Amino acid sequence: MGYKSSFSRGINSGPLNRYILELTICITISLLFVLMSLSKSKTVYNIKYLVVAASKPGLVFANKPFKLVSDSVQYFEGMGNYKTLNESLKKQNDFLKKEFNKVNLLEVENFRLKNLLKLQDVDYVQKLSARIIIDGYRNNNNSIYIDVGENKGLKINDLVFNENGLLGRVSQVGKYSSKILTIYSSDSVLPGISVDTKQSVFARGDGDKLVLKHLENKFKLKHDELIISTDAAGFFKEGIIIGKIVKTLNDVYIQPIAKKSDSIFVNVLIFDFKKINLD
Repeated sequence: MGYKSSFSRGINSGPLNRYILELTICITISLLFVLMSLSKSKTVYNIKYLVVAASKPGLVFANKPFKLVSDSVQYFEGMGNYKTLNESLKKQNDFLKKEFNKVNLLEVENFRLKNLLKLQDVDYVQKLSARIIIDGYRNNNNSIYIDVGENKGLKINDLVFNENGLLGRVSQVGKYSSKILTIYSSDSVLPGISVDTKQSVFARGDGDKLVLKHLENKFKLKHDELIISTDAAGFFKEGIIIGKIVKTLNDVYIQPIAKKSDSIFVNVLIFDFKKINLD
């Protein structure tokens, strides 16, 4: 009969002995690693390098799930920040749009008041108020009729405008009514100048907009800048608002501000050329 050694019997005698043995082995290995880390031996250095190089792929692979979770958390946090930033930018954009519209309205009102002051300073221009005659058979986008004519001194080419800007000019005069050729008509050509870039332009009616004529580089004009009338044609009063520049990728045109639907009342400028000082 054979007998086991006392060492084997001591190890297997209970779980406490196995725990002490495992703890002793772990402490021994830990001390070995500490001593190796402090050692400056080339052999130890090579061993450490081989251990790190061999374990790197496994560590990288084991780290991937944690990195994926970390990146996902950062992504969703970033999305939340972008949403907040987007809402803030929308509010700023709406505020700036309102301020921009206020500036445009003030600019238009400034020109309108200047024009009224100019009319009060001269004695060769008379301003009359007239009413648009509502006639579904005769009125269209190209022409309208008003209830004043020769009885009030109207003449062909007198200008017609409202509080927003130029509407057109008198094309036919009757005793008590007159026909107005609107600026939307293709037969209407207006001389004007851009307020910001100081470009002289000629604008011809084209449906619901005005096209620019005889201008070499119309893309020099600024988007949304005002176009006002000049006296280049001889019978136009300078300084009356015509419209605003609209720039697209392929075209530049004028969007008139005044519309006949703004009001049933309009103003007419009657010029007395005999009183104009040509010196």
